[in-house]
Amino acid sequence: MMNKIKNEKKLCLICMEEHEVDTMEIMETEIFKDEEVSFTATYEYCLNADEYLETEEMIKANNLAMKDAYREKVGLLTSA
Repeated sequence: MMNKIKNEKKLCLICMEEHEVDTMEIMETEIFKDEEVSFTATYEYCLNADEYLETEEMIKANNLAMKDAYREKVGLLTSA
């Protein structure tokens, strides 16, 4: 699943040109502590290079989303 949540004109850190950069939500599946978990991750997308980028803020949010998905799967309290 891919979902565009916003786009803004800014300096793209992938191609180093100023253009419309999309912010996308993508369903990811990872193995964490021997459990397969699915969660929604957020990335910036550069159409010029056809590549995704995680900002530092996105890395932290995506990591938390993965850990929350794990906690929910094994019956622990989530960060919320």
